[in-house]
Amino acid sequence: MAQHEPHNSVFQAELIAIKEACTLASQSNQPIKIWTDSEFILHSISSLKTNSPLAQDIQSILLNSPTIKLGWIKAHGGHAGNEAADLLAKKATLEGTPTQYPAPRSFLKKKLHVISTQLWQNEWDNGETGRKVHLILPTVKTSPAP
Repeated sequence: MAQHEPHNSVFQAELIAIKEACTLASQSNQPIKIWTDSEFILHSISSLKTNSPLAQDIQSILLNSPTIKLGWIKAHGGHAGNEAADLLAKKATLEGTPTQYPAPRSFLKKKLHVISTQLWQNEWDNGETGRKVHLILPTVKTSPAP
């Protein structure tokens, strides 16, 4: 069981789990079906244009292991295996071994947006020009004003 860092997404956690399952399954010559309740995950893995390094790793494993198949199963549909997987995932968030995986681009993009907006606001608040406009528009915005 692995515990992801706060900056990691649920999407990454699910891909890590599928990658681990595929890696284990690739060591067997038996036909193996791996189920997920996330259509988004399956779409990401099957897309030729995926930007996710994890999805690309899974694609490579699947290309080299034709006996492994992925399938979709309805979430909370009463399937014992899926319910057990959900319980283990919840347990992993509390008791799992922390994993080190890079933050997703979405996290970094959001963080950079917040930092750059704060810097911009600081420059706007402490600048020497535009003081009359500052009285009317004291807060910087990244979207056009109405």
